Amino acid sequence: MVGFSLVLVLAIFIFISIILMSSRFFYFTELKSMTQKITRLHGFDIEELDYSFEQIVYFVSLPSNLPAIKHAQLENIVIKRSFESLFFPRLLGIKIVIHTDTENLTLAYLPIKDFRLPALDQLLEQGKIDEVDYLKISTCKLIHSQTLKEISDEVYKQMQLGRNGK
Repeated sequence: MVGFSLVLVLAIFIFISIILMSSRFFYFTELKSMTQKITRLHGFDIEELDYSFEQIVYFVSLPSNLPAIKHAQLENIVIKRSFESLFFPRLLGIKIVIHTDTENLTLAYLPIKDFRLPALDQLLEQGKIDEVDYLKISTCKLIHSQTLKEISDEVYKQMQLGRNGK
């Protein structure tokens, strides 16, 4: 009986581990699939959607004299995804972190609900998409590697403005 209980506990542990490890993968796969379907239907490419950097919330005023920020390089900027849940993940936003050998400083945050795209705003207003589709497309745009690179570059540019006295 003890052997059966041990096997049952081990099986449950493996099952939960597999769900936790694969849930984000399936979440992102579903986002990409849904986004491709909607963008094909409306004739636009997600990579060409415009957005602004105005929605980024900075926790530290830039320019800053904090050593971690003042001496940081572009490669020190790390973007981390912030999720709502482990079992059924949903992206809440991205954290922009200055990562150095000595510290991690959360510099800014961009919540997904504030990441607006003008082309999607028009489709939403025309009733061609709903809020759920809007959120999925904007999430897919936000996690796109080119978007993340542009956000890193913009944050670094804001950090540089203080160094160069502009």
